[in-house]
Amino acid sequence: MRNARHLPFGLTLALVLLLSGCGLYCTTETYTYIDFEPIYLSEDEILKLETLGPQPLRNPGKLYLHGDYLLINEVDEGVHIIDNGDPTNPTFLSFVSIPGNKDILVKEGADGPVLYADNYMHLLSLDLSNPLDVPLIKRVENVFQSFYPEGNAKGEILVGYKEVERTGRSRECPSWSWGAQPDSSPPPATPVPDTGSPSQGGSLARFASLDNFLYTIDGSSVQTFNVAEPANPQVFNRVNVDFGIETLFPYTGGESAQLYIGGQNGMYIYDAADPANLKRQGAISHIQSCDPVVVQGDLAYVTLQGSCFNQQNRLEIIDVSDPTAPSVLTEYALQEPFGLGVDGDYLFICDGVAGLKVYGNARDPDGLTLLKQFGEVRARDIIPYNDHAIVIAENGFYQYDYSALPEGDIQLLSSIPVEDEP
Repeated sequence: MRNARHLPFGLTLALVLLLSGCGLYCTTETYTYIDFEPIYLSEDEILKLETLGPQPLRNPGKLYLHGDYLLINEVDEGVHIIDNGDPTNPTFLSFVSIPGNKDILVKEGADGPVLYADNYMHLLSLDLSNPLDVPLIKRVENVFQSFYPEGNAKGEILVGYKEVERTGRSRECPSWSWGAQPDSSPPPATPVPDTGSPSQGGSLARFASLDNFLYTIDGSSVQTFNVAEPANPQVFNRVNVDFGIETLFPYTGGESAQLYIGGQNGMYIYDAADPANLKRQGAISHIQSCDPVVVQGDLAYVTLQGSCFNQQNRLEIIDVSDPTAPSVLTEYALQEPFGLGVDGDYLFICDGVAGLKVYGNARDPDGLTLLKQFGEVRARDIIPYNDHAIVIAENGFYQYDYSALPEGDIQLLSSIPVEDEP
C-alpha cells in the first residue's frame, strides 16, 4: 500500500520548481521613514533649573528685548541672556536651563526684573536682577491645561516627541506565489500631539502683558495672571477664544487698549481697557493658516502662512479703526511668511526662505513698496524698535540699524550664526 505521505514524483518536482522560482523572483527593498519617538522625563528632570555659562545658539525660538538685555529662547531647553548694550558686539552672559521652555516675558519688579517662562505645564517667575545667577522665585504648578502629561511604568512623564529616522525592509514576490503578500508600505508614524526702556517680544509671542496682568495662550483660551506683585503671579481667570490660537499682541493707543490674538482661523480683538476682564470686540476670519499680527494706529498687519495648510501665503492689511468690525483693505503675495514688525513708515516681514523683507509706505495699505530684501537671512521673527531691528532666523541672529532707510540704506550691526549639534 502506497504511503500517503509520499507525493508522486511529478507533483513533487513541480512544487520544488515553483517554490524555488518564487525565491528567484522575489525582491527585497530597504526604505527609510520618519517616526516620532516619545520623550519621557522624571519629575525631578522637569523641575531641574540651572544657570549655566554661555551656550551655543542651536535652535532659537522666541526673543524678548528688555532694556540692554536680549533674551533668546532655545526651544524646549531654556533661555540665552545677552548683554546687548552695544548692538555691534552682543555678549552672551549666561544660559538659564528650563526644560520644556518655549515662551518668555520680562516685567520690572520692586527688586529688579522678573522673567516669566513656561516649564512644560508650569509657569515660572525667576529673578533676573543678576543675569549670571537667575534663581527661581515661584513655580505656579499645572496651569497650562493644554499640556496633558501621561506617565509610563517608571513613573516618568511624557513631555513630547522627537523625530527619528528608521529603516525597514520589504519583500515582494510575484503574484502567483503561494502565501499572503507582505505589506511593503512603511508603518504609520506616531502622530505628534497638539501639543521707559524697551520691553517687548516679537510677533510670535504667546505671552503678553498689560498693566498688572500677564496673558498666556493655553490651547483655545487666554489665561490671565495677576502680576501686581511681579514676583508672585496669581492665577486670575481664563477666556475661551477659539481653536488654534497662536499669538498675542497687546496694543495701547490714546485711551483704548486691545489684545490682538492671531489664530489659524482668524484674528480676534479683545477690549483690554479693563485688563483684568478681557471682552471680545470683533474678529475677522480667513483661510486656515498660521497667523501672527502686529498693529499700528488703525491698521493691523497679518501674515498668513498657508504652507501650514497647503493654502496661499500672503500679507493682509486690515482696518481696525472700528474694533467691532475689522475689514481687510488689501493683501500682498508672500513666499513663506512667519513673524513681522512695524515701525512708522516701515514694515518688516520675515519671509522664511525668501529672507527678511523691508517695506516702505507702511501707513498706506495700497502703496506698500519693497525697499530691501536679505535673502540669506531665513528670518522667523523680528523686534523693530527705535531704528534698531533685532531678527531671529533659522540660521542665526541678526541686528540692523535702519535709521538711514529714508536714504535707502540699512546697516548690519552684528550677526551670530546657529551652530550645528555636536
